[in-house]
Amino acid sequence: MTEQDQLFAEFSPTTKAEWIAKIEKDLKGKPLDELRWQLEENITLEPFYHPEDVESAPAPLQGHRQDNNWEIGEYIDVVDIKKANAELLEGLQGGAEAPLFRLNYPLNAAQLEQLLEGAELSFISVNFGEYYTDKVPWELFQHLIALLEKRGTDKRTVRGSIDFDPLLDWSRPPIDKLAELIRYCRKDMPLFRPFQVNAHRFHSGPDASSMELAYTIAKGSEYLARLTGQGLSAEAINAHMQFSIAISKSYFVEIAKLRALRLLWANVTKGYGAPQSPFLAVHFAKETQDDDPNTNMIRASTQAMSAVIGGTDRLFVLPANHSHQEPSTAFGRRIARNLQHLLKMESHLHRVIDPGAGSYYIEKLTDKLAEQAWEQFQEMEKKGEFS
Repeated sequence: MTEQDQLFAEFSPTTKAEWIAKIEKDLKGKPLDELRWQLEENITLEPFYHPEDVESAPAPLQGHRQDNNWEIGEYIDVVDIKKANAELLEGLQGGAEAPLFRLNYPLNAAQLEQLLEGAELSFISVNFGEYYTDKVPWELFQHLIALLEKRGTDKRTVRGSIDFDPLLDWSRPPIDKLAELIRYCRKDMPLFRPFQVNAHRFHSGPDASSMELAYTIAKGSEYLARLTGQGLSAEAINAHMQFSIAISKSYFVEIAKLRALRLLWANVTKGYGAPQSPFLAVHFAKETQDDDPNTNMIRASTQAMSAVIGGTDRLFVLPANHSHQEPSTAFGRRIARNLQHLLKMESHLHRVIDPGAGSYYIEKLTDKLAEQAWEQFQEMEKKGEFS
C-alpha cells in the first residue's frame, strides 16, 4: 500500500454514478445538464469531474522547472527620472525582484544610468518597455551594456528583458537586428531575454481563450521560423524569448490557459528537435480593473493565484488605482508586492512545480483549451497568417 493509499484508507471509494445520484437528489428535479458551462462553441465543461473521467493521472507539467518560483514584478512609469529611481529603490527595499520600466520617451546613456542608480543589477531582473513611437530597442540595449561594463558588472549574471516585438511594432520587422541581439545574449548574457511575444492584443476574455492561445503560439512559431532562417537554433531562440500574457478574472480558465500554453509551446518546439518550456511574463488585463480600488485589491488575490498556479515565471500585479488613470501610490505598489510575498511565504505556492496537477477539472479544461487551440493554430499555419 502506497503512502497516499494509507492516507485515504479510512474513506470508502465513491463511484461517479453515486456522486451523480447525490447531486440529482440535491438538485430536487433540476436537470443536471443545466449546470454545464458552455465556455466556447466547442468547449463544454461538466459540473464536476471524477477519476473515472481520466484513463490515468496525468503527470505534472514540469518542463525544465525545478520548482514553481516566479519573479515578483513591479511597474515603474518613467516620466521623471529622479522620481522613477526613487520608486525603484523603494520597491527593491520592499521585496520587488523584477522592475518593469515603462518608458515614455527614449533614454540616453546618462539618463539610464541615473534611472538605475543604487540598484545592483546582478541581484534583480531588469525589464524595459518602450511606450512611444520610433522605438529603437537595440540602442536601449547598447546603453544597458555600456552601463554594465562601466560598473564592472558580470553580464552573465544579469537577468531581464526588453519588450521588443518586431511583428507587432514594425511594418518591416527588423529580424536581422533581433538575431544580432540573440547572438550577443547567447554569448555574453545567457539570462537576458531581448524580445517577447506580446500577446495582449489577442486577449479578449475567457470565452475566447483557445483563439488567444492559437494566435500566441502562431506568432511564436513565426519567430522560430524566421530566426532559424538567420542561423539560430530553436533552443537559443527560446532561451532568449518570453511570452507576455494578459489574464482576466476567470480563475480556473486562466490557470488552464497558462498550463495549456506550456503544453502547446512544447508541442511547437518539439518539431525543432526537442520540447522547450516557454518563459511566461503575466500581467492583469486592464479591463479587469474596477473603479473601486478596494475591489481591485481583493480581486487581485485570485488573479495572482491563477497566474501562479498556472505557472507564471514573472508576475506583475496592477496597483489598485490603475483604472483611475492616475499615478500609482506607494501604498498601492506595496499592496501589489505584498500580495505576491503572501503567496510565497505563507502559501508556499513556489515550492510545488505544478500546483494545478491532479485537479480533474483543471486538467480537463487545460486539455480542452489545448486541443481547440492546436486545431485553430494548424488552420492559421495553412493560411500563413503571420508569414
